[in-house]
Amino acid sequence: FSSPIIEIIPYEPIPASQLPRCQNLINSNICGGLLRPHVVWFGENLEPHILSRADEIVQKADVCLVVGTSSVVYPAASFAPSLANRGIPVAEINVEVTPATHLLQYHFQGKSGDILPKLFDSLALT
Repeated sequence: FSSPIIEIIPYEPIPASQLPRCQNLINSNICGGLLRPHVVWFGENLEPHILSRADEIVQKADVCLVVGTSSVVYPAASFAPSLANRGIPVAEINVEVTPATHLLQYHFQGKSGDILPKLFDSLALT
C-alpha cells in the first residue's frame, strides 16, 4: 500500500476490528462508536467557545513559543503574528521557514526535539 498523503510512506489500512471504539457505558450498553482524535480536520470549524478562550489567552500572553506549525491554518496562524504586532516576544521553532517567520522576533530552524532541550537548558527551565 502507499500513503494517501505522502506516497513514499508505507501505508496499510487498519482493519475495522482494530479501530479504537468507545467503551463508556451508556444506559448499561457499551457505546461502541468510533473514537475520534482530539484534532480539527481540514474544513471543520472550531467551536466558538474554543476560539473565545484562545483569544483570551492570546490577549494575556507576555511571551509565545510556536513549535512545529506551518503557520497557514487559520485562525491559529494569526495568533503569533498578532502577538508580535503588539511587541510580545514570539519564538518559532520549525524545520522550515513559515509565512510568519519574518514577523516574529526569534526563529530556530531545526527539529523541535533537538532545539527545545537546548533552549530550555540555556534558560535553566529543566
